[in-house]
Amino acid sequence: MPPSDPWLSRQNAALKLKGHGVTLDVAGGRVRLRATMPPRPTDPLGAEPKQYRISTGLAYPDQATESLQLAEQLGNALERHRLGLEAFNWTPWLPKGRQRKQAQQDEQPEGVSGLQAVRLTRQWWGKQRRRGPSAEDSWKVDYDAPLAPLLEISSLRSEHLVALVEATPSGSRSRRRASQAAATVARALDWPEVLVSQLRELGKGYSAARSQAPRDLPKDEAIEALIDRLSASWQWPVALAAVYGCRPHEALLFAEVQPSGLLRIADGKTGARQSLALPAEWIERWSLHTKRLPAFNPERSHRDVGALMGQAFRRAGAEFQPYDLRHAWAVRAIHNPKISPSLAAKSMGHSLAVHSSVYQRWFDAHEMESLQAVLSAAS
Repeated sequence: MPPSDPWLSRQNAALKLKGHGVTLDVAGGRVRLRATMPPRPTDPLGAEPKQYRISTGLAYPDQATESLQLAEQLGNALERHRLGLEAFNWTPWLPKGRQRKQAQQDEQPEGVSGLQAVRLTRQWWGKQRRRGPSAEDSWKVDYDAPLAPLLEISSLRSEHLVALVEATPSGSRSRRRASQAAATVARALDWPEVLVSQLRELGKGYSAARSQAPRDLPKDEAIEALIDRLSASWQWPVALAAVYGCRPHEALLFAEVQPSGLLRIADGKTGARQSLALPAEWIERWSLHTKRLPAFNPERSHRDVGALMGQAFRRAGAEFQPYDLRHAWAVRAIHNPKISPSLAAKSMGHSLAVHSSVYQRWFDAHEMESLQAVLSAAS
């Protein structure tokens, strides 16, 4: 199939726009997926990610739709792995023979204590991909804390990992986190893929969009009132979080307002980017072109630095949290027809898939409001 095939070109462009990092091509009348993927379970420790072509076995064009669904499934799995939300499961993407072989591996290493297992997992996890400056914070929250009960076990077995997950409430965020951590231990120790799949399955059922109680985000007036009463040194970083939707630690450590009004973030949880001002008039309200910061230790972790903003909020008697400023920015962007979801996601420093997942209920509400306005006008 020539590379100029219109359907393939359109779908690959759409996949790129969604941030999936997967492309489709055709060889021998069958669709293949191409993506840069993490090391396979059989690869040596420390192996680097590399590009693979995955044969779907699906005929083109008769099964083109099914192949596109597989591409999106792979893209979502890779994105969740990139964000550290879960380990990448290679099993669905291996040839059938290798899948069976992987499922039949049932040997477990002897004499591994819980403490040793956690240490080995930490080393393995750190080598799976290039980690950003927030990696240590991610490890502490997503792995170190959930795996703490394993530290006293003298000889770790698969039953301990299953029990670790099952000890958390079903369908909860803590269950998902324990599932992710336990599955990562199993992968790091090269235990059977069937166990890894079981641990992941136990963690299913949690969704941030469904599980979070709908929060009342602060109105612009409340945001203005809070920032107006802050000290001059805290006014600048808090205003950045409100105007640009950046993370607290980004505002304190890595942000510079450009002459154009864009915010340049030099580093942080998801690396460098530029962010849009919304609303732009707040730039002048708080003189954001003039950088002002409170005294703090910039050598502390991103998590600890970001927490300083929460302390400033509490001292000021704020009725909302620093991250609510970020969420409020996202909702303002949803209601601005000039800002596409893709551009909003880039401005906030995450993928379109994550953006859509987190803010789906606000997207739905805006769509329903717009439709109702049309229906009311027509009646």
